[in-house]
Amino acid sequence: MATNSQSSHTTTLISKLQTTASNSQNIEHDEATRATLLQLSRELTASLQAPDEGGAFMCVRLADELRLFDLLCEQSPRTTVSLAEISGAEHGLVVRVLRTLAGMGFVAQLDSGEYGPTAVTRQMTMRSVRAGDKFFHEESLPSVRQAPEYFRQNGRRLPRSMTDGPYQFAEGTGDDPFTWMSKKPGAMENFNVFMQGLFGTPARLGWSDWYPVKEQVLDGFDATKGEFCFVDVGGGKGHECETLLRKYPDMKGKLVTQDLPFVIDDIQDLDPRVEKMNHDFTKPQPIKGARAYFLQNILHNWATSVCETILANLKSAMVPGYSKLLIGNIVLADTDVPLRQSLLDISMLVLHSGQQRSRSEFTELLEGAGFKVVKIWVPPGDGDGIVEAEVV
Repeated sequence: MATNSQSSHTTTLISKLQTTASNSQNIEHDEATRATLLQLSRELTASLQAPDEGGAFMCVRLADELRLFDLLCEQSPRTTVSLAEISGAEHGLVVRVLRTLAGMGFVAQLDSGEYGPTAVTRQMTMRSVRAGDKFFHEESLPSVRQAPEYFRQNGRRLPRSMTDGPYQFAEGTGDDPFTWMSKKPGAMENFNVFMQGLFGTPARLGWSDWYPVKEQVLDGFDATKGEFCFVDVGGGKGHECETLLRKYPDMKGKLVTQDLPFVIDDIQDLDPRVEKMNHDFTKPQPIKGARAYFLQNILHNWATSVCETILANLKSAMVPGYSKLLIGNIVLADTDVPLRQSLLDISMLVLHSGQQRSRSEFTELLEGAGFKVVKIWVPPGDGDGIVEAEVV
């Protein structure tokens, strides 16, 4: 039975939800309000719900493999009988999976034995979301499952390197995560496709939608300093460069995406204005004097010692007072960190022995590497920020 204080807390959360929603004219396009409502709704759910949700992730993965999300988006309503026939699964299994997904909001139950799509159903048909879901199950979940035993055996200390964390413990390898995943069929493809999709969701603005790229970067390009305007370090298949070109088709200077050979060599379709370059960012940066060097969701994947090496290599290539370092990453608040961000921090810990960082932690890391922080830009909502820095 709920106590008076618990009931009061629940009532307060409901009131905050109503007030926040009523103060926004367009919740769908109001990132700050969306993030606030999401956090309040999670707190409300937690205040009402018993901890008995085992199996939820399994149902999502199984539904994707059975193509239930696609089938519901192609035609609605559909009966569980027809879904079982088309998917080839036993009817009882389809029923049990769908009613669980309906309780989670992943599908909508329209009538007894009939289901239709929700906004989440449609999102689950996106290629990037599918890749992220598969990557999570195949790469992250084993590490999550083994993490408690890893910490018991290592004295409950944080991992000290990229090769002795929960991921290595679960996989039985001494390789760093990316080296090991490159040996596993499909693992890096899932990772790269997921990253191309902005962490698998269109709900959050991309950094170039809110960060003043033109004023802070493009307008200051000087070809006498170097021919490159934008260098995406560890940039995967070039999606960030292509996004910039779509937004600023007349931008001056060259763009390049850099990554390891197995990523660059696998690029099939890329805007011809974007150069491709094999590069390991733990080695010296070959492009000197670029206007901007971009690290999008890179530093959180690596232990601090590796981050220091990455930054040292970039510093030696940058022109003081001209070149900018742009770090696209979650910037944790000091209090009331959104659940999504704290969970991603734990994901970095168990998969990469890495971490998400706060403002002070980014400042400490960069100043120790010989940079000064120009400004830490925080987006509306709970998406990635931009840490803008220059060489001292």
